[in-house]
Amino acid sequence: MAKVLVIRTCRADGTSHSGFQWPTSGPVECPDWDATPRCGGGLHGLLWGDGDWSLLNQSHDAIWQVVEVESEAIVKIDEQKVKFPRGVVVYSGGMAEAVTMVLNHQQHFKDMLTEVKANAKKGEPTNISSGDSSTAASSGDSSTAASSGYSSTAASSGNYSKAASSGDSSTAASSGDKTIAMAAGRGCIVQAGKDGCFASAYSDGKRDRILVGYVGEDGIKPDVAYRINVDGKGNAKFVEA
Repeated sequence: MAKVLVIRTCRADGTSHSGFQWPTSGPVECPDWDATPRCGGGLHGLLWGDGDWSLLNQSHDAIWQVVEVESEAIVKIDEQKVKFPRGVVVYSGGMAEAVTMVLNHQQHFKDMLTEVKANAKKGEPTNISSGDSSTAASSGDSSTAASSGYSSTAASSGNYSKAASSGDSSTAASSGDKTIAMAAGRGCIVQAGKDGCFASAYSDGKRDRILVGYVGEDGIKPDVAYRINVDGKGNAKFVEA
């Protein structure tokens, strides 16, 4: 059965609405499941990160989670969120890592590309691309651009917009307040707007890791491109590209 990923947040103590306690990993199930497409009676989140991000906990100590759910169990409440009876928490931690995991998920790219091809036949605009040196661009608040392949580029503009790219030497750039840019690959370039953040992958010589940058902290500037520099000891930091 097909699996999908849902992104969600909880308080620093792992609790959410009505005091429900979420595990840091492993199976989780709603005790009062109701399949009616309305709030309540289920576990809630954003399917593949799509929806109303204002519903997520924006506190600095919030826990961001990625939950794997059987696709048939998903109930769409509206365009902003979904709910489900049970799932498996596969990640708990920071926002950048959670969003990177979801936006760059291989199956997600395949599903989006299928949708893109269908929309293209209808003459509708698309913002997802695949293949080496591919490019994806989107504009508008809360918009998303995603591309896959070596040297690919994803760019989005608008407040709360997201840009994700996978593949070595790829570029992910987003402009606008509180934007997010993710690049899953080595030698990538990332950029975000005011109060935004970005993440990129690198190797410390032993394993792959993800480095997160927050605009306004540690000298990172808005709308400036950055890449990761790794020293001889495996220590990494963002430097202007």
